[in-house]
Amino acid sequence: MKIAKIALLVAALVGAAASAHAGSDISHFTLANGLEVVVVPDHRAPVVTHMIWYKVGAADETPGKSGLAHFLEHLMFKGTEKNPGDAFSRQVAEIGGQENAFTASDYTGFFQRVPRDNQGERRATIRVRMAPG
Repeated sequence: MKIAKIALLVAALVGAAASAHAGSDISHFTLANGLEVVVVPDHRAPVVTHMIWYKVGAADETPGKSGLAHFLEHLMFKGTEKNPGDAFSRQVAEIGGQENAFTASDYTGFFQRVPRDNQGERRATIRVRMAPG
């Protein structure tokens, strides 16, 4: 019975997500640097969600050194030389945004959801976080 309830919930969520994107102009392309970009318009709220997914997760860790993928996920929130500590997170929160990250066996993901009017500034923040050095 419990499995049936879970299956019903999953089916409802998938159906809701599909109807939310029905008729939208989903686009998928790859930048010159190899970064894959997927754009899924969703006009139900005046927000923009930026997500970065890395094709690496816990299954890619060296045997005996578990937790590295999750540790690196947390480093995304530690700041940079020019934006120390939680400066990025505070900036997102100050404009009413949200951010988080997650690690699975084969991927690590990060997201930021911010008001549409602040999306350019926040894309710059993501770019700085991803930059080497």
